[in-house]
Amino acid sequence: MTTLRFALCLLMTATPFLASLAHAQGVRLVVKREGQGEAMIVRNDLDVPVRAVLRIDRPVNVSGIGKGVIQRTVAPRSQVRIASLRKRKAGFPMMYKHAFSYRLHYSPEPGALATAEGPPYELPWRGGPFRISQGAGGDFSHNTPKGRYAVDIAMPPGTPIVAARGGEVVDLESGQAGRWPNPSGNFVRIRHDDGTESAYLHLQRRSVAVKVGQKVATGTLLGRSGNTGRSTGPHLHFVVQKPHAGDLVSIPFRFSRPVDSLPNFAMGEP
Repeated sequence: MTTLRFALCLLMTATPFLASLAHAQGVRLVVKREGQGEAMIVRNDLDVPVRAVLRIDRPVNVSGIGKGVIQRTVAPRSQVRIASLRKRKAGFPMMYKHAFSYRLHYSPEPGALATAEGPPYELPWRGGPFRISQGAGGDFSHNTPKGRYAVDIAMPPGTPIVAARGGEVVDLESGQAGRWPNPSGNFVRIRHDDGTESAYLHLQRRSVAVKVGQKVATGTLLGRSGNTGRSTGPHLHFVVQKPHAGDLVSIPFRFSRPVDSLPNFAMGEP
């Protein structure tokens, strides 16, 4: 389970026939009037399970909250009643404040990616060995549906970046000099035969060696690693995505070989 958390807070006091929603990235808290109390339901529209956390503070005439912190795991594409609040004394108002948050609930360990569907991806660089500086579900930036299964590989600027899988180049940027305007910096995006896409981010300025519409094979040189966009140090951000609801979402994938403890192929080692 990651430490990643999407925070969204909602403060309220109960009023008749109140129904409120708090939502972000497809997870929402629904509060419904139910008799003399209220039902609090978490709906998860994501493709991964989430761990929902509900905190209730300053309760007045409220029962059903225990110690004030309620946690539940909500399966993908499902909903769960997380709390049922009742009045302690009928005829008196029920008042409280609450905060709702959630985090993705899956194991980001390297072995977990071995269960990913689809073909394995070759390592998208030449040289090394390098290390993963931020894995799937990382706290810093791998915490949105678009990037939750991405990996960052720390490497020196100028490292050759190659296609991890064949396909067609559908988008790229090569002229960005620093952090702005695009947080991805310079990048190459490749669409594969099954409709999935792989993206290679934070490349060195003017290093992209392919064009939009170009067909590339596994191992084709795409550009060179850099430190452009929203990057805290030289690295390659690699992610595999699929179309979903008019946007792209990150999906699990697996490399054909372990990332660490590799020979330095650039030096001709076996």
